[in-house]
Amino acid sequence: MTKEQEDFSKAGFVQSVVLPALLLFLIPTAGLLFFRHARSSFDDDARRVMLKQVTDDQEMTDEDRAQSREVIDSVPFSAMLRNPEFAQTVDAGLRRDYATFRWMIWLSWWSILSGVGVLLLAGVCVAFSLRSQQAQYLSLSVGWHVLRIYGAIQTVVQGAIVVALSFWMTALWAEVYYVKLIAIAGVAALAGIIAVLVAIFKQPENDYSIEGEVISRDDAPALWQNLASICQQVGTELPDQVIAGIDANFFVTTQPVTVGQQEYTGRTLYASLALMKMMAGTEADAVMAHEMAHFSGDDTTYSKKISPLLIRYNNYLQGLHDGVVTLPIFYFMLCFRNLFELSLNKLSREREFRADRIAADVTSPDDIASALLRIAAYATYRNSIEDELFKQEESLGVANISEQIESGFAAYSASFLSNHDLRSLETFHPFDTHPPTAQRLAAVGVDSSAANGQRLLANEVDGRWYRNIHTADQLEGEQWSEYEERFRKFHEEVLTYRYLPENQEQMELVVKYFPARAFTGKKNELDFDYEKVKLSSWAEPILWSRIKDCSMNDGGVLEISSKNAKTKKIKTREFGAQAQEVVEVFNQYYTRYLAAREYKKKKEAEIATAFESEATSLD
Repeated sequence: MTKEQEDFSKAGFVQSVVLPALLLFLIPTAGLLFFRHARSSFDDDARRVMLKQVTDDQEMTDEDRAQSREVIDSVPFSAMLRNPEFAQTVDAGLRRDYATFRWMIWLSWWSILSGVGVLLLAGVCVAFSLRSQQAQYLSLSVGWHVLRIYGAIQTVVQGAIVVALSFWMTALWAEVYYVKLIAIAGVAALAGIIAVLVAIFKQPENDYSIEGEVISRDDAPALWQNLASICQQVGTELPDQVIAGIDANFFVTTQPVTVGQQEYTGRTLYASLALMKMMAGTEADAVMAHEMAHFSGDDTTYSKKISPLLIRYNNYLQGLHDGVVTLPIFYFMLCFRNLFELSLNKLSREREFRADRIAADVTSPDDIASALLRIAAYATYRNSIEDELFKQEESLGVANISEQIESGFAAYSASFLSNHDLRSLETFHPFDTHPPTAQRLAAVGVDSSAANGQRLLANEVDGRWYRNIHTADQLEGEQWSEYEERFRKFHEEVLTYRYLPENQEQMELVVKYFPARAFTGKKNELDFDYEKVKLSSWAEPILWSRIKDCSMNDGGVLEISSKNAKTKKIKTREFGAQAQEVVEVFNQYYTRYLAAREYKKKKEAEIATAFESEATSLD
């Protein structure tokens, strides 16, 4: 990263994370300033009244009158109320007003000062978390418990300030108050409190499903034997299960995982059949040593402990975000979460460098380097094939992804680094972030130049680990078949959001996913299809292409304005239990039309741009 990029990154972080966090102080600062002003205003009014009383009191001597005026000028009325005997002589309503000011000022000060204190505590936690994985877990645990309680209290406090402001700002400045405004503020504050409480007690969903097959020792004795040898060299125990799939990565975890309908606990290794088939045996040895090194360093243990805390924290953030009035608190909490992400990324990358060093010791630096490059090349090539298939404007007969990869990967990898910058390459991991591949190569002492990387990719591959699984061909074929069929169906469904049907084939595909729908109400029949909506009481249907605007009013009436026609209405409540479904179908069918219209505009613009570029080049 250049100095300019680093400076921009820091400025962007401050602008997008730190500054919004300061919104936490907006409401209490406004409350503090306003209620101090309100108290001062009331004090001035009381001073004038008391001075007039002193002036009008004919029984007072000049000396007593002078002393009374001196006391009134030097001691605010709010301070006089602290004397219980004097307070009893004051109207109860006025005492309540002053009590409100006093509490709002106190709550505002508490909100501001506690915010500063918690911000400092969060900074200490983040700094401490950089020391080790244990420190990271302790810091996040302490930070989570402190911040969730603090956030809940702040929600109540700032909600109270908002409600008080909604009454007193108009009452003081306009001598009137608006019940509706106070009610809105009260409902918003209550909604924020409820959202926070729900988020606090929401149980984290930590299920992780993996597509693949569990490889038993009987299915692949050679694989388990090789794995045992690597574990012995790394200094760790064998995983409890090996899951073989076709995703373009390898990883380990101690979190419970679900394969099919079965849950597996303990230490899990996920191994990619698709990658092992394309790798040399020594490259796969290095990858397995790298993954087992995560077990030996307790990396997965800490990931398992931290993951539920992060899920709870994210749920809490969502609750604060949904609370609307709690948005300032949301940004404050988000700041800590983003700062902690710096710690997570730092230690995550250190874990990867450590695992790479161990893999290089078990095999060789070149082996782990070539494995990393081959994984990056494979993932890039696979993504490019899937992208090209996804861009197709007609339904795919078959999505022959695996066939294209197998037939073209060797040629692709031979020139991979001539088209890709090694410094920007990274490998995917479902639980951790990985450093750029160039940094990982340099860390194990391998020349990270493109020429050397291309030399490593030229090594012969033998698929030894793949061949160690007796049923590898069958397992891979079945998984690719299921994946490619899902890909084909998803692409087919996406096409319906691209088509404004121009032929019979396109129309049939759109109708397949957006068939005619009919609803029967108390007085009307309502019909939808891919090109229009029709209510039986209307003289004619409304084409989706003719709609200018649509909205739902408080009475459940869907109002549709169209070109050169009067606004038409659909009373959704007329359809009883189907009212919500009517709205959903309207949204789905109209959204499909809008998406297809925008896609057509985009394609036409691309064609026009390409034509202009070609014409310019010819000139």
